[in-house]
Amino acid sequence: MAFSDRDDDSIYSLFALDIDGTMIGADRIVHADLVAAIGRVQSLGATVSIATGRALAPALRVAEQAGAAGPVICFQGAMTFDPVAHSELRHVRLSWDSTTRAISGLTEKVSVVMLFLHGDVWVERRTDWIDGYVERMGLAIRYSDSLISMADRGPTSIVGVGDPATIEAAVSSLRTQLDGSALVTHSLPNLCEVEAIGAGKDLAVEHLATRLGITKANVVAVGDEKGDRTMVEWAGLGVAIEGGDPELMAIADVVIARPEESGLAEFLESLADSGRIGPSPPVASAGRARQ
Repeated sequence: MAFSDRDDDSIYSLFALDIDGTMIGADRIVHADLVAAIGRVQSLGATVSIATGRALAPALRVAEQAGAAGPVICFQGAMTFDPVAHSELRHVRLSWDSTTRAISGLTEKVSVVMLFLHGDVWVERRTDWIDGYVERMGLAIRYSDSLISMADRGPTSIVGVGDPATIEAAVSSLRTQLDGSALVTHSLPNLCEVEAIGAGKDLAVEHLATRLGITKANVVAVGDEKGDRTMVEWAGLGVAIEGGDPELMAIADVVIARPEESGLAEFLESLADSGRIGPSPPVASAGRARQ
């Protein structure tokens, strides 16, 4: 469905944008046309926020490159960070029980398990994949003889890495083992991510919208993979990327072209051209009191 086919007259005041496969393509570059489009959206009074599965440091880096000035949602919604105040607005951490069970379950299925704590990546052993990952993301890597021994520190996320078939099995198995005590996500084919209940991009975007006094109807969420489904489905205008997760495209209000084809930049410009971007409508202002 094209945006022009919609017959509502909503004004959009909060944009939640996934990074990989949405803002950037295989070249991992935030292109100038997207930077210009985000700048235009913000000049019209709207908030543009990153909403990603990435850790905080690489998410902040992309936000800076893109000129997106809103709070950054990272770790699949487990953390929301205000880059202006340089402080956390929201952070849900894994419990000792969920952490131990997640690490045990993942270790049975995959050879690479990462624990994210205080901006660092903790691992039990080094691999070429981990070396490449931390280099790409600009993260600090630290070693532990036992990740389970760190379970009482309240990590933000546990991530298992493997081939797609192995990860599919790990996701299914962990969801059964954890039985609703933690959020098991599968944003990319080679990743199984575990965060605390209360994480999730949809809940993080909802919390941010409430904090900003913006109603659901005035929120745009854009993503391309499984980890974006709840966010795209929740938003007043849910946008999927062509060629992304089929189920996500099926529930989205709009499907746009891939980053390589400037899909997001052109979509934002079309919204601006149609006069559909602006600050939070007065009716939503009461939400500012709900923190």
